Amino acid sequence: MEKLNHIEDITLPIEVNFEALKAEALAHIQRNNDNTWTNLNPSDPGVTILDQLCYAFTELGYCNNFPVKDILTNKEGKLAIKNQFYLPEDILTTSPITLDDIRKYVVDKVKEVINVQITPVKNNSYVVNSLYEVAVLINPTLDKKKEIEITEIKNGKEENYVKTSQELILQNTFFILNSCRNLGELFLYPTSLVDKKYLVSGELEIENGFDLTSILVEINHAINTYVFPKLIQTGYKELIKEGETTDAIFNGPKLKNGWIAKANMQPKHNKIKAYEITEVIQSIKGVASITNVSFDKAKNPYEVVSSEEEILVFDFITSATSIETDGVQVSRKGPSLSNGLQVFRKGRTLNNSIHTSIVKELSDLEQPTGQIGRVAAIKMFPDVPQGKYRDISSYYSIQNTFPEAYTVGSEGVNANATDFQIAQSRQLKGYLTLFDQVLTNQFMQLANLDGLFSFANSVTGDSSDTKQFYSLQTAYEKKHTKYPAPYQCFSPTYYYQSLYKEVPHIRPLLRNFEKHQFSYNIQSSQASINSSWTDYKGDPYNSYIWGLMSFMEDEEVNLERRNDILDHLLARHGESPMVIDTIIEGFVYSGNSQKDKVIIKSLYLQNLGLLSYYRTKAYNFIGASPLEINSISQAELPEEKYEKLRKKLVQGNQKDFIFDTLKINKEQKIEVSDFTNYSALELKLNLLFALNAYYQDYLIDYNNAYAYWLITQRKGFLCIETDLLKKSVGYEQPIIDPFFNNTLIFIFPKFFEGKEDFKISDFNNRLTYFLESELPVQVSWDKFYAEGKSLKEIIIAYSTWYNNLRFNQEQGTLNSNGLAESAQNLIEKIVKPNPSNL
Repeated sequence: MEKLNHIEDITLPIEVNFEALKAEALAHIQRNNDNTWTNLNPSDPGVTILDQLCYAFTELGYCNNFPVKDILTNKEGKLAIKNQFYLPEDILTTSPITLDDIRKYVVDKVKEVINVQITPVKNNSYVVNSLYEVAVLINPTLDKKKEIEITEIKNGKEENYVKTSQELILQNTFFILNSCRNLGELFLYPTSLVDKKYLVSGELEIENGFDLTSILVEINHAINTYVFPKLIQTGYKELIKEGETTDAIFNGPKLKNGWIAKANMQPKHNKIKAYEITEVIQSIKGVASITNVSFDKAKNPYEVVSSEEEILVFDFITSATSIETDGVQVSRKGPSLSNGLQVFRKGRTLNNSIHTSIVKELSDLEQPTGQIGRVAAIKMFPDVPQGKYRDISSYYSIQNTFPEAYTVGSEGVNANATDFQIAQSRQLKGYLTLFDQVLTNQFMQLANLDGLFSFANSVTGDSSDTKQFYSLQTAYEKKHTKYPAPYQCFSPTYYYQSLYKEVPHIRPLLRNFEKHQFSYNIQSSQASINSSWTDYKGDPYNSYIWGLMSFMEDEEVNLERRNDILDHLLARHGESPMVIDTIIEGFVYSGNSQKDKVIIKSLYLQNLGLLSYYRTKAYNFIGASPLEINSISQAELPEEKYEKLRKKLVQGNQKDFIFDTLKINKEQKIEVSDFTNYSALELKLNLLFALNAYYQDYLIDYNNAYAYWLITQRKGFLCIETDLLKKSVGYEQPIIDPFFNNTLIFIFPKFFEGKEDFKISDFNNRLTYFLESELPVQVSWDKFYAEGKSLKEIIIAYSTWYNNLRFNQEQGTLNSNGLAESAQNLIEKIVKPNPSNL
């Protein structure tokens, strides 16, 4: 049926209702003018002005009612996403936290693994907090013993060696597990589940019209799924159709090859009874009945059991094909265990008609019969809303809509006008231009909604004139601008634009418009006017635009407003502004606490996506980049290097007396690769406590090689997982010192204690508050401070141990030979300078 459009006679909202706006304005005039304005008819010039303003307000109201997706859509038709929103697949997912999360992650990353069993080790010899055994179910269609030749460079020489496919799968799985482990967690090297096979005896009756081969394949798949199902990955839309919610789909790690439904995450059955097999087979379409089920070669013929390292496998093909019959009919008195699985249709045996090779081939397919033919390409995420571009910032002056008699439009006064008539026109234009400026600013405020609520601080309140300013410049002029910080200010929250083009004949209305009216060459009067007007408009510090910027932005009010906006954005993402305010108290970036809050909150929001996703993740000790310690051979950096560094640091974060927002955003941007070398906790602590800025100030005054190493190599401090130390030392030499019962140990340089030469306000209290807010209750921690020779020894010992933990590419081993010795050495260096903490 064709859709019929129609107009409904309903009252418009007041913001787009010209009649209602005008009526309210007239009522206001009558209440407040003390009878000085009595002619409110259309013939009165004041009413004419009111009409034009009301029409302009309806246009603003119309634009304000645009869908947000339209307001945020640019000229290219793309929605502004970056630093505006986190997509659901980015903000609702997390790196693996639960055991089921880890199972999903491994299956997604290691294609040969179809399921994973992860078991906490309760009584382990290492005495670590969270140690897990991992057993993987490798795709049974693969040849686990297949030998693969590998070429690697070891000790500078090319070496060839052979590994089985199973060994490579287990090694890859171990790397994946360590890439996603959380603080205080360790994984033992994974093993492959060992098949524990049983034959099944019983009587299977299939219905008429069903294919025997298909039935056996379905039985094989159904039983394997019941014992330990293959984790099936599917698309977002498919799961939505099945009734899953977006929150449930994205609850867990972000996967590449499809999401895994919660219903599919069943644990491995280590005990199977005969009646369970009966129920599973009976549920298959085409099976009329299954009776007298028992298990061959089992201690209890009606129950089989496997260990955590084994997986129960029921061989229905062998069970059905081992029956010897005459091909006519078999007695139904009940089979003995040696008879295996007898298959009937209408009392006639079908065992001899089973094509073993076909059944095995179909059973070995990657997908069960019901899924064969599904499209491989799946849609992982919901569609991003599509908006329509609206040119909101373009402004049409109200002066263009006035009757010609008012001489304020594009035609202006005629050439024969007297000075008095020109003055009248300009006086009215000056009055109307105030309204024009307010209106165009409102349109700009709406057009810059993406800047107002952006995670990143804006750098200008006048984006239109900024674009125009740079569009006319050459590449050289852009790099060597003759004006400092043109149109720039720190994080504006009010937006505006000039009326150079919008208001006709505006030039003589602007203050000091004639200041650029000079030339080194002989020019005609008109050419001089045109040239000076071009120069005036191109001057970001002319009296008009500079005065407008100064009027629009009061820094104290602006900082308070911007801080409120950032607090709203934090709360919208589940972060407490009060907690953040408590942590970031200080004056490190700018000397202004309110401005520092704006800077740090903005940086935090820009990096919140990754920090939130990896919130509990530890660093990947196998794949981390090596640490270098050559720079701490002496207590001070070489003089030439230090002076070069100091010169750079002295420049600070100011550019043309304005805080360089773009520079600090780039420097503090957290990349995915950072979570290989650091835990999320270390990165978050560094960012919120602005440690880079503290070290910058410190290194300007002190040539300290240890401080330089800490900030360039370890984000300003050492974070040691005691479980890793315990594992490194080995259970033969258990660490009995109670200080190492803490999950984490933090080591800071001595100046963080609050010496007179370098103070951090209430650093200890803020650090305690931060860690208590961030760490799970089962993760305990402690800290101490070191300096001088003691700090140097700890750094060297830590770096050696850290490097020994890495995968040894040259030797082809998970760790270096000196791991235990280096761990023991680090323990001694930690205990030595800090006996009071022990």
